[in-house]
Amino acid sequence: MAARKRSKRPASIKGLSVSPPGNITARNLARLKGLSELSVSKLDVLAERIAVRRFRKRSAIYVEDHVGEGMYIMLSGIARLTCLNRKGERILLEVLGPGDVAGIPSLLPDVRHNIRFEAFTDCQLGLISPKELVEDIVGLPFGDFGVAIRLTLGRWWQLLARHSNSIEQGLPERILIALLDLGSKFGVPDARGTILNVRLTHQDISELVNASRSRVTIYLQQLAQEGGLIYEGRRIIIIICFSTVLNLLNSAGWIQSLRRFAKEVVKTLASAFKAID
Repeated sequence: MAARKRSKRPASIKGLSVSPPGNITARNLARLKGLSELSVSKLDVLAERIAVRRFRKRSAIYVEDHVGEGMYIMLSGIARLTCLNRKGERILLEVLGPGDVAGIPSLLPDVRHNIRFEAFTDCQLGLISPKELVEDIVGLPFGDFGVAIRLTLGRWWQLLARHSNSIEQGLPERILIALLDLGSKFGVPDARGTILNVRLTHQDISELVNASRSRVTIYLQQLAQEGGLIYEGRRIIIIICFSTVLNLLNSAGWIQSLRRFAKEVVKTLASAFKAID
């Protein structure tokens, strides 16, 4: 009798465990790092209002020029925000984990965007309308909040779309962004650095950053030789220092691009606040 083929086990994700829809509680939400500033009473309201949505790995949650269904709160899994530059290359903007909130396009439905939000692993998300999030959770009148968002974030969003076209992102930058985001959202502080408390293979990382496994393995080995990573069995300990990140981003031209982008954002915000006065 032929031996049964063992199926590949999914990545072990730290965060809220998968629960049936409607079974999310304030206690579950309080464990998520990104929601730690909310009071117990607001977490109770949030738990009542969110509708649970499940997305299979590699599926799109919302795509370019679509606003999505509302505001999404990551409950479990790993997702990513990406965009395309003018060469058609996909740029990694952020890796998302439990507690992160995404869905700015639903707050600015009239502004075009080029952001793709997709599940990297199987994900469970809490969906809530922008109005409910702003009025019932944050406690602000939605009309006034909408005006403030359009005056400030609306223009910033347009600038992001414009500048993302000119971004060129090499493999080292994509890997660093992925590791640093994973470390901040799934990491546990350690005397040596940050223990990445999620099981990811080199193949997983290569798919996350859209590169071949061989190239990713070569760079990770190089990073380990330079003291940026430590392998402890199957665990990865991230010890990348901030100066290393700055040097790599600067060599790729990212620092100059970010400085130009920051200047335009500051000018836009100054104009918006002047208009409010």
